[in-house]
Amino acid sequence: MDCLKLIKASAILTLVDIISIKLNKKDLEDKHSGKTRLPAVVTVGDELVLGERGNENSRWMSEWLKQNFHPAGIQLSLPDDGDTIAQWLKELLKGGHFPILVAGGIGGTHDDCTRAGIAQALGVPLTRHPECWEILVARYDGREMNESRSNMAMLPEGCTLIENPHGAPGFQMGGIFAFPGFPNMLQAMLPVLQDRFGPQGQESQMHEQQVRLKTREGDISDAVREFSRLHPECRLGIYAHSGSSWGEVSLRFRYPDSRDDLSLEFRQFVKGLGRPVIPEP
Repeated sequence: MDCLKLIKASAILTLVDIISIKLNKKDLEDKHSGKTRLPAVVTVGDELVLGERGNENSRWMSEWLKQNFHPAGIQLSLPDDGDTIAQWLKELLKGGHFPILVAGGIGGTHDDCTRAGIAQALGVPLTRHPECWEILVARYDGREMNESRSNMAMLPEGCTLIENPHGAPGFQMGGIFAFPGFPNMLQAMLPVLQDRFGPQGQESQMHEQQVRLKTREGDISDAVREFSRLHPECRLGIYAHSGSSWGEVSLRFRYPDSRDDLSLEFRQFVKGLGRPVIPEP
């Protein structure tokens, strides 16, 4: 198996269980199918898929969405391969995800394949974007516009630019928003797009409570399962610790902004478990 096939086979697909989150259907409802549309987080890079570098961008985008818009419904890490990128973006579009945030691979080097993958997914050609070209010429004033620099202006036909205060612009089209992989650029560009995603519905805003207990996961899992069943609009995660903290469990309770009453109910549930509470480090 050659390296490219190995990378494709290693593409990471992380599904986030979002069934219990009630989102604002007026803002995010798919007009054609009636299905709730959920954001998608996509990061591109062989170094991510192969585990050679931590995925800061994926974590940051997911956290930003949860705090400022709607929790992500899916995360993908994809290799630097245009066909693979196009394949998964088509799946996300078919599933009605919005917005689809893509970070990485929009530079001009030989392994920057995101621009081509997005164009292929949307069924449009790559073409030189006049405004992007002017921005690049001005930015590289006095330096050669070689093939790599020129390639950054080759964007999906009909796309709209996303301003980048630190470098070459990103772009958006068909519900896909593409950003550079540099964290400082991504974190400056994404927040200014919030108005393009629509308002944040109150039902999508989640509060969190966390408590750490001296117990084994299996000793309280049945009670946690029953509490979750009784409150499908919430998400209760149970996370066992390891190493020197073996025998300790954290419960993280996420509940809608509209259900403040559940905060007290969760505290009563924890008390009813009868397990010692441990201060979080």
